[in-house]
Amino acid sequence: MSDLQDTLTGWLATWRPETTVAVTEPVLLGGGSSKQNWAFDAVWSPTGGGDRISHQLILRQDAEQGVVSTSLAVEAELMDALAGTGVPVPVVHGVDTTAAIFAVPTVVVGRLSGRADRAVLRDADPLALGSDGRLALAHQLADLLADIHAVDAAMLTAVLPDPGPDPAAHGLAHWTSELAGERARGHGGAPVLNDTLAWLAAHLPAPPGRQVLVHGDFRPANVLVEGGRVTALLDWELAHLGDPVDDLGWYTGAIYRREHFLDGWTVEDLLARYHERTGFAPDPARLRFWQVFSTFRLTVIAVRAVRLLAEGSPMGKAAPVERLYALLAKEIG
Repeated sequence: MSDLQDTLTGWLATWRPETTVAVTEPVLLGGGSSKQNWAFDAVWSPTGGGDRISHQLILRQDAEQGVVSTSLAVEAELMDALAGTGVPVPVVHGVDTTAAIFAVPTVVVGRLSGRADRAVLRDADPLALGSDGRLALAHQLADLLADIHAVDAAMLTAVLPDPGPDPAAHGLAHWTSELAGERARGHGGAPVLNDTLAWLAAHLPAPPGRQVLVHGDFRPANVLVEGGRVTALLDWELAHLGDPVDDLGWYTGAIYRREHFLDGWTVEDLLARYHERTGFAPDPARLRFWQVFSTFRLTVIAVRAVRLLAEGSPMGKAAPVERLYALLAKEIG
């Protein structure tokens, strides 16, 4: 039994003291850039006899250094708050965000059915949905984004930080600070980033008419799909309160466009369906700001990933920084 399995077994035993618990060896899942995820099963057997309770679970832990600095405690609170809203999120079963039990903040959530694949809408069709199934899934994603933005943001003010009346200015200030931190470590000095900051400052949109829950990384790679249906939306670490066009700019931006659209489903189709569901259509200038901002934000994250790789961190990645620099130059040119 590994140390992680042993600690996990002891913790889960306290959840139901009248039972004995058996925990499978946690298996590290790939793909996490700011959190580490371990899959395992747990079975509680009543000591006095009776039905066993079993769950398929995920142990989600903060990495020592991730490519984004986020709070696992806030993420867990948010998923709890979203339970019952219709937005499909994992159920939070246990929280150790003070690192009292594990060496790092930890949350245990339900492991839901389905599979995530960033290429799910592409012609490669990794989930074998067929062209009609992929188009239907694209429609579901637009509807899901509308559902997220329909959540009562007022109920989340105790969970998510207040961005103030101008979320674009707040977001720009935050990511400017993040870039400054990377530059202090000798990374991210490309002149195009200065040009992008100037462009964003010159094109800040007016405060939105209303603030909503913004997922922050809404894309096919972060949804579980089973039988052509979305079963869960994952990776809420970048969620915040803000402008709904923040998510729309990220989804319609150039960097992931080949993954987000397909024949018969264009940017215009997405915006039209979103408008049909919400009654809101972003003006082109606001959408363009958030598209450029999204690329800038991703570039800062990529710079950090490369810096962590150079420092030997397991969360580092060989991110396409030069490609992002070129894309930013094109977007603001």
